[in-house]
Amino acid sequence: MRSQKLYTSFGILIIFIAIFFLKQNFLGEKYQDEHHYLPTAVFFSKEPIPSLDLLKSYGELNTPVPFILGGWVVSVFGENIQCLRLLTFAVSFALLMIFVWGSPDHSKRFFLCLAGLMIFPNYYLCSVYYYTDIFAMIGVLAGVVAYIRKAHGWGMLFFIGAVASRQYMLAFPAAIVAYECLELLKKGFSVKQFFTGLLTDKTWLPYALAVLSIVPWVLLWKGPAPAAVMTMQYYDSDKLIQYNFGYVIYSSACLAVYYIIPEVLITRNLRYFIDFPKNHPRLFIGYIILIGALITLFPAKQAYNPYFTWPYLGYVDQLFMTIGITGFFKQIVFGLLMLITMMRFFSPYFNLTSCVVLINILLLGKAQLSWDKYSLPMIMVLWFLAMFDNHWLFTASNRKQDKLFYH
Repeated sequence: MRSQKLYTSFGILIIFIAIFFLKQNFLGEKYQDEHHYLPTAVFFSKEPIPSLDLLKSYGELNTPVPFILGGWVVSVFGENIQCLRLLTFAVSFALLMIFVWGSPDHSKRFFLCLAGLMIFPNYYLCSVYYYTDIFAMIGVLAGVVAYIRKAHGWGMLFFIGAVASRQYMLAFPAAIVAYECLELLKKGFSVKQFFTGLLTDKTWLPYALAVLSIVPWVLLWKGPAPAAVMTMQYYDSDKLIQYNFGYVIYSSACLAVYYIIPEVLITRNLRYFIDFPKNHPRLFIGYIILIGALITLFPAKQAYNPYFTWPYLGYVDQLFMTIGITGFFKQIVFGLLMLITMMRFFSPYFNLTSCVVLINILLLGKAQLSWDKYSLPMIMVLWFLAMFDNHWLFTASNRKQDKLFYH
């Protein structure tokens, strides 16, 4: 397996070199968010170790690690978007190396899972432009690898770095905390035994601290991001108290399109979904009622405003609109995709991946706007965990129809 990983790494390197030349050495005009990300990196280049005043006043919604690193690059190579793109590209390559070398030594799903990550449309876009997503994702993936290998101190540090790159990355250490607590509850402990178990096995503690690493940023800004840029991007205090269930619907639909449907096509394990209503009738009826209420009362639609003028929720929404799936019929399709997601991850065999999905999609209900790429870190982790055994996907079941996918 080591030789397979080595050859895979070499193959990825060849692909990256080819992309570098196909993208004209990363020269060219700035692309979308690069128009304001480059000035922010220049802003950070003035202070290699940023002061509190700088951290309070920089004009982005994201936590600052990608801009701090970008500032270091600018201070060495000058105000050059090519160098910042090369920084992002290098981090993307390092992320794939973690994916490859952090995988189990023997997995029949290795290439399928690696391809599942790389073919996600936004993975390429976030790798060839100076975007912040890859910086957060590498911290998340490294944190997951550390958790699996029981290097929990490192896991905490990696997740803290991820949260310091994108606030909503706190969903991943939170999922680990939830999973560790769930494992104790499955043992049928009393309340006293449960808390005794938490004090005895403190695996959850480093990850709880990683979640709490968001607190200093919130205290610094007196909110989830610098106030001035929140106002500029129409994410003001009135919207902070709102929760957008439409974004929950859309993120669930994206998960079905980009992960579950490809998984089913590869494994041909459609029987699990066909048998779900029979095996779990109460859950199934409950999901139908919940989703029906959501798509009726809180339809998924984009936060179209003077700052964000793209009317679609994302690529999936754009595709549906292009082929004529519109109006309430589109909401029904979103609802069916959400149902697929709920059946796949929320059964009596609730486990780590269930925690990852649940916390991510609930947290995305508080996003500024909806976008396919916000589901990319979650899907990356799901493809990575899919290379491991039942413990990471479905708790072992005696039900033949609920066997782990890929087996």
